[in-house]
Amino acid sequence: MKTLTALFFYITCLCVHGQNIPTVGSDSTLEIANWNIEWLGSTGNGPSNENLQLKNAVSVLSQANIDLWGLCEISSADAWDSIKARLPEYGGAIATYGQEQKTALLFRKSMFTALYQKHPLVGYEDEFASGRLPLEVGLEFLNNGQKDTLYVFVIHLKANTGNSTQKEDAWVRRKKAGELLKSYIDASGHAQKTIVIGDWNDDIDQSVFDNYSTPFLNWVADSSRYFFPSRTLSLSSQRSTASYTEMIDHQCVSASLSKYYIQGSAHVFYLQTYINSYSTNTSDHYPVFSLFSLNKWNTAGITKPQVEIPKPYFNGDAILFTDGVERTFNMFDLSGRKLEVIEQVRNVIVVFDYNGRIYTNRILINRK
Repeated sequence: MKTLTALFFYITCLCVHGQNIPTVGSDSTLEIANWNIEWLGSTGNGPSNENLQLKNAVSVLSQANIDLWGLCEISSADAWDSIKARLPEYGGAIATYGQEQKTALLFRKSMFTALYQKHPLVGYEDEFASGRLPLEVGLEFLNNGQKDTLYVFVIHLKANTGNSTQKEDAWVRRKKAGELLKSYIDASGHAQKTIVIGDWNDDIDQSVFDNYSTPFLNWVADSSRYFFPSRTLSLSSQRSTASYTEMIDHQCVSASLSKYYIQGSAHVFYLQTYINSYSTNTSDHYPVFSLFSLNKWNTAGITKPQVEIPKPYFNGDAILFTDGVERTFNMFDLSGRKLEVIEQVRNVIVVFDYNGRIYTNRILINRK
C-alpha cells in the first residue's frame, strides 16, 4: 500500500464502470483485507444483476492490489471459478462445507505458497452458524530470507437476525464459536503468525444485540496474545455494512504478527464512494483492510531441500541412513524453524512427524 501518515493514505485511482477504484497495495507493505460479497453467485439472493455484481467484485479485488483477501458469501462454484480465472495472479482456497454461503481466501502467488487448508472444530457446526466452520489455510513465505508460515482463519459467524429470542440465541452461538476458535488457536500455538478475518457478525466493543457485552470479550481481554486492528474502527464509530451503524467485520492477529502492524492503518473501504448504487448491485458489506510492515517475499526464493546422501532408504514414514558416513543433521520444520541438531552420527533414522499444524518432513543436511 502507499505510505501512511496518521489515518490518511495516498492512493492511485483506476476507472471501473465510470467509477474510480483506489489502488491500495504497494511493494513496501503486506495488505490483508476481508470482504463479505453479499450472496455472490446466488440467483435467488442478494443483488439481482449477477454479471454486474461479479464484474464489480473482480474489479475491486484486482485493482485494489491487496495481497490477501478473506471472502464471505461466495455462493456458487461458477462465481468462484470466475474470480480465479480473472485473477490469475492469486491462488485460492474455498470452504468445503455444505452451506451455500462459503468462505474463501485469495493470496498473491508471488508471495505465498499454500501448505494446506482444512475446517477445524468439526462437531461444533451449530455454534458456527449451523455449519459455517472456520476455513483455516497455512501459507508459506520468506521472512528475512527464512521460511515462515502465516496461519489464516476466515470466519462467518451467526447473524443477528429474527425475533428477540432468536437474536439472543445467535449471540450465544457467536460467543461459543469465538470461545471454541480461540481455544483451538491457543492450543495450536499462539506464538505463530496468525490472523482471523471475516464477518464476525458482531462488534468487539459492545454487542449489536440489546446492549449485551461483546461475545468476543475473551479475545479482547487477552491483549497480551491477541490484537484487533479493527478495534479502532469500532471505537471511532465506523461501520462495515451499508444497513447498520456498527462494525461487524473484523481482523484479529496474534501477538507475533501484531508487532508488524502499522499503527492506524486499519480502514473500512467505503466503496459506495467509487461504485454507484454499491449496496444494491455489489454488496451490503464494505471491505476492511490493514497494513503490515513485512517485506514482500517472493516464493521463488523457497527451494526444496536437497538430500545429498548416497541412496537413503525411504519407506514413507522415515528416512534411514546406514552407509556409516559420519554427518551432522540440521532438522527444520516447514516454518523454517530449527528443531534439532544431530551431531556427527553414522546411522540415523529421520522420522516424519505430524502434530496437526506443522509437518517436520523437510530437512536440510550438512555433511561433515
